[in-house]
Amino acid sequence: MNYSDYTAKNQPFCTNTWIYFQFSSDEILDDLGSSIPYPHKHFVNEQQGTYTYCWLLDGFFDTKKGIEHLNDIIARFILTFPDCKYIKHYKDSTTNINPLKLKAFYNLKSKVEKQKSYIKADVQFDTVFWVLKYYSEDLIREDGFIIHDKLYNYAIEHFIGRAKDKSTLKAKCRNIWNWYSDRDWKIGRENRKFETKEELMASRSTHMKKVNKDRQEETRRKVLNCVTGLLKEEYKKKNGEWNISKIAKESGTSRNTVYKYIGKLNEK
Repeated sequence: MNYSDYTAKNQPFCTNTWIYFQFSSDEILDDLGSSIPYPHKHFVNEQQGTYTYCWLLDGFFDTKKGIEHLNDIIARFILTFPDCKYIKHYKDSTTNINPLKLKAFYNLKSKVEKQKSYIKADVQFDTVFWVLKYYSEDLIREDGFIIHDKLYNYAIEHFIGRAKDKSTLKAKCRNIWNWYSDRDWKIGRENRKFETKEELMASRSTHMKKVNKDRQEETRRKVLNCVTGLLKEEYKKKNGEWNISKIAKESGTSRNTVYKYIGKLNEK
C-alpha cells in the first residue's frame, strides 16, 4: 500500500500519534535500526516476559482512512513478527521529539512479498486480509475448521476496529470463512471444489461428526484428569463428595458435563 503523508483536516498541525506494540520475545532486536527504526520508548515486563515498543507517528489517524493506514502497519508487524500484538494508540500534541513518517515501516514486508505472485496486478494488496487468512489456516489445523467468532474476535483484538470500521473487519472474516467453507476446510493445494451440493454437504457432515467426536473426547479427558490425577483430592469437598463447580471451572466445562463423565466413571 502506498501512503501519502497523512494529517487529518481540522486537526492541529502538530498533532502526532503514539502507537504501542507488545512482543513475547526479543526477536525484534535484530531488526531495530535496520529494517525498522528504533522505538522512541520501550518497556520490559520481566515477570510476564513481554517487551513493549512505542513509536511516535507523524499525523493524526483517528479517521476511517487513518485507521486503515494504521491497520496496515499493524498487519506488517504481525506478518514480520508472529508474536507481535497491537496494544493501543493515542494522539499527542505536546511531546517534543521528531515523529516518524509511515514510510519508515515499509520494510516490514516479510511474508507479504511471498504472496504477491498470487495476486493480480490490478488488485491492491491487503495486508490485514493476509494476517487473518494465516490465522484462519492455523484455526483449521487446530480445530479442523474455522470458528467464525474466534476469527472475528482475533480481528478486533489485533486491529483497530471502531464504529463503521468494525464492519470492514467483519466482512473480511466472513469472506475468508466462506472461502474455506466452500472448500471443505482444505488448505493450500488441498483445496478442491465439489462437483455437487450433495457431495459437499456429505463431506461436511462427515467432517463435523469427527470434529464433535474429537471435542467430546477432549472434554472427557479434561474432566477425568481432575478426578483421576495425582491432585484428585483437591477436587473433593470435606465430606468426600466431588466439588462439581471446581471441576467444571478447572476443566472449562459445564456442571452437567462433569456430572455426565463422573457418572460414567462410577458405572465402571
